[in-house]
Amino acid sequence: MAIPVIGEFSPWADPAVVQINRLPMRTSRNDLNNTRIDLNGEWLLCLWDSPSDVPPAAVNGGLGVPVQVPGNWTLQGFDDLPHYTNIEMPFDGPPPALPEHNTTGVYSRVIALHVMPHNNATVLHIGGAESVHAVYVNSVFVGYGTDSRLPSEYDITQYLVNGDNVIAIVVMRYSAQSYVEDQDQWWMAGLHRDVWIEHRPKISLQQVRCVADFNASTATGSLVVRVGVDGVSGKSGEQRLVVRVACAELAVDLRADVNTKYAQAYVFDGFNATVAASDLPVRPWSAESPSLYDISIELLSPDGEIIDVCVQRVGFRRIAITNGLLRVNGVPITVCGVNRHDHHPDRGKAVTAQDIRADLVLMKQHNINAVRTAHYPNRHELLDICDELGLYVVEEANIEAHAYITSLCHDTRWQATWVARATRMVQRDVNHPCIIMWSLGNESGYGVNHAAEAASVRGLDSTRPLHYEGAIFHENWIDGGLDATDVVCPMYPPIDALVMYAQTAAPRPVVVCEYSHAMGNSNGSLSDYWTAFRAHEKLQGGFIWEWKDHGLRQLVPDGKYAQQRFAYGGQFGDTPNDANFVADGLCASNLEPHPAMREVAWVHRPVHVTAKAGVASIANMQMFSYLGWMHGTATLICDGVVSERIDVDVSVDAGAIIEWSIPFRSMSGECFVTFEWRTRADLAWAPAGHLVAWDQVAL
Repeated sequence: MAIPVIGEFSPWADPAVVQINRLPMRTSRNDLNNTRIDLNGEWLLCLWDSPSDVPPAAVNGGLGVPVQVPGNWTLQGFDDLPHYTNIEMPFDGPPPALPEHNTTGVYSRVIALHVMPHNNATVLHIGGAESVHAVYVNSVFVGYGTDSRLPSEYDITQYLVNGDNVIAIVVMRYSAQSYVEDQDQWWMAGLHRDVWIEHRPKISLQQVRCVADFNASTATGSLVVRVGVDGVSGKSGEQRLVVRVACAELAVDLRADVNTKYAQAYVFDGFNATVAASDLPVRPWSAESPSLYDISIELLSPDGEIIDVCVQRVGFRRIAITNGLLRVNGVPITVCGVNRHDHHPDRGKAVTAQDIRADLVLMKQHNINAVRTAHYPNRHELLDICDELGLYVVEEANIEAHAYITSLCHDTRWQATWVARATRMVQRDVNHPCIIMWSLGNESGYGVNHAAEAASVRGLDSTRPLHYEGAIFHENWIDGGLDATDVVCPMYPPIDALVMYAQTAAPRPVVVCEYSHAMGNSNGSLSDYWTAFRAHEKLQGGFIWEWKDHGLRQLVPDGKYAQQRFAYGGQFGDTPNDANFVADGLCASNLEPHPAMREVAWVHRPVHVTAKAGVASIANMQMFSYLGWMHGTATLICDGVVSERIDVDVSVDAGAIIEWSIPFRSMSGECFVTFEWRTRADLAWAPAGHLVAWDQVAL
């Protein structure tokens, strides 16, 4: 038996094959003329022991049992269960060898469609499939895609009939690509992100690149929008196309012709158009003040008819490393970050936008201002919400070859994988202001594949620095891995080593990739790290490992009753496994904060208060905001009894320190003053009265 068309070639076993017939990655967009058909919900799923066991007739549909999409079949009642390893692969190698038992699922669904007019196309969007997938429409092979953490899209127009159509998606649990998805998380399987069908005009907006820059010296913004158009044939006599870019709030309304003169040798640079505007009176974007603007991009026919339209939400800001410091809008920032995996205790990798928002709101409430998407691109909603709430993001390519860390990075059979995963991430997400660095991946050595990947990313986006821990780990902090990382981003560095580096003349700043591993009671030395970070400007903070546990809710028999627990490695019979190493978060998998979260909020607090001789020094640790959005109080406590509470009405500019005379006079016994800073009004991430910062000083 063999899966139709591709079965005898087995692309899932070939690391050099990253796609077949997949459409180029599109910029994530908010469409105004949405013609999307949601395919989330009930599908039929039938599992086989390996791809070679799948009969050709399986793609005809109608086989299996109902399951929910998005979802992981490993959590939907089948015998094929979650498997946890940290470094070791869940099956024997060497790469690219695959296990004999490689569960393969065929998802199928019947949907009523009509063949679109000749000037329209129907596109199937698969948000994420673990590990790889093949698509069939009405039993005909359409395409194949890899990268379980980014979407794949296919033009299915020619395969449709009027009426009922069978969509079948074949998902292989393991593939040659699994060797670069060897991340410290559960191995799952299935369609874990959204699936939909979309009707699009054949001539349409493809890549939309918005460079929204902010000049701090003039306090003005500039906007450059470059639009790539898909479906243009370039034939003589083809209609003239126009791109219109508008933002009512900024009084921007610009037009440009699309270049369709492909016959102009040497000078033709694609079917595209570029518009630009300068000296714009904008509010700059930062994590402290996340101001956003909606930019409308329209593709017009010569008579002004709208062919295609999308909206890009942009923030005007400039990311740069100058004079050895990572800066936003010219100001050095401090990264108070965490590493975050996609995880839900019941749905595994099938997280929702609501799940993501709950994570990010809780982060903001604990003074966390940055996220590293460990170790892959998340659903695009994470970036939307970080733009909105105000969090910096280091977005990481879906590359981790941990078990073969020093070999695959030099193996050019995987080079297309390295390059495709990073460049497709950039193409999808480049317009999000929250992204301050691109990460080339995690714990995958440092080799020729990284050189190709880094060059490709820099070619696509020169406005952001690169981040890759492996480059300095396998070379050195001073001048190692300069092509692959613009920051020194070590894992779990000794504090003494950080201080020693900060005292050198080395030109790169430090943003620690991972530190303070949150397993059990192990978040020790947080305040020691932050004493060093605050004392040396070259030490610009870092990311705690990690945000939350990966426990999976499980019912286990206990006498006559079933007890609920959050299971870890080995508790699904998975061998080999790394046991409870997967439970290493600042909060439980249901978002219940662990005790260390309180100290995280304190070391990250935006207001510091110290006192000496009856005078308090109030330091605003923010980079862009004065303290007006918080209300301060001082409470006198003598011998454990609250004696008096007063308001602290002070105005402290960003980065400034003021002296404030403590007014309490009636004091006896052992006395302390507790300073608290709370939100004055309701915010998107906290209600009025939320405690943001606190300190206690002795009198």
